[in-house]
Amino acid sequence: MCADIIQFPGMSNLPNRIRELRLKKGFSQQQLADLIHVSKPTISELETGKMQLTVDYMRRIGKALERAPAELLPDDHHVLALTDSEIALVLNFRAADAIQREMISRVAAPREPIDGSRPSDTETFSHVNIDQTRNAA
Repeated sequence: MCADIIQFPGMSNLPNRIRELRLKKGFSQQQLADLIHVSKPTISELETGKMQLTVDYMRRIGKALERAPAELLPDDHHVLALTDSEIALVLNFRAADAIQREMISRVAAPREPIDGSRPSDTETFSHVNIDQTRNAA
């Protein structure tokens, strides 16, 4: 089966992020339509779910909006959805040289607690545990 004809059943009942991402980019429906060579009503129908969002449309719209096609899906359908600041970090990492990447990787690595104990769910390594501070006093 060709990937260009795969459709997502039930997609018409679910919202997508086309309108949100189009507006973030500052595009009108007509501008987006012109970029992907469809009519303005097609964009409207895709945004509202009246028309099925095919892989082909996802690729074309994603390219026009400079987003991965999967980012057009609602966040609850796209488990690896990134915020704009997370996307910026990834792009900066990709643009970094080898030394910068190594430094970023070191900063991003999980830290071990100084005393070797394992942190609780509510405790983080970057903050002092209040109970430990009180017991030490």
